[in-house]
Amino acid sequence: MDWEEIKEKIYYLDGSWRDIYIQNTTQGDWKKWIDFVNNNYEVEFYSGQTQRQETFIDGSTIIKYWESKESLINSATIKLNTIIIKCYFFTVEEIENDIDPREITTIDDHNKLLSYMINISKLLDKTVIMTAENMREGVYIAVYHDDIKLTLT
Repeated sequence: MDWEEIKEKIYYLDGSWRDIYIQNTTQGDWKKWIDFVNNNYEVEFYSGQTQRQETFIDGSTIIKYWESKESLINSATIKLNTIIIKCYFFTVEEIENDIDPREITTIDDHNKLLSYMINISKLLDKTVIMTAENMREGVYIAVYHDDIKLTLT
């Protein structure tokens, strides 16, 4: 892989973020993801309901949020060393993570992010994709287990 091409085509700097999506998820998928993230990464979780910051994602708070349709947003920050992944728990049917491309500055950073995507794909047995912000149809990276497809056009 040519890092300069990957950086130019995927992690270009235009002020937008990149979205990581896992679609067609269930509460069971979310529980697996939450347990995995809580056990493997440094996490900050903000509960809109309690207005408290925690060091773990509280799955029961998320389920209550979805069931009550409250407008108080919950968010999580997952730290992959210097890479910050954000999650807002919008819907049961889709796990969406956001990353700032300014934090992906080396091939090692890219590989750390790929490792995260691979682990999530294997955990949930689902394809994990990365797109431009809010652009599900323009897939930059698609991961299914160890099969990684990069679109650099």
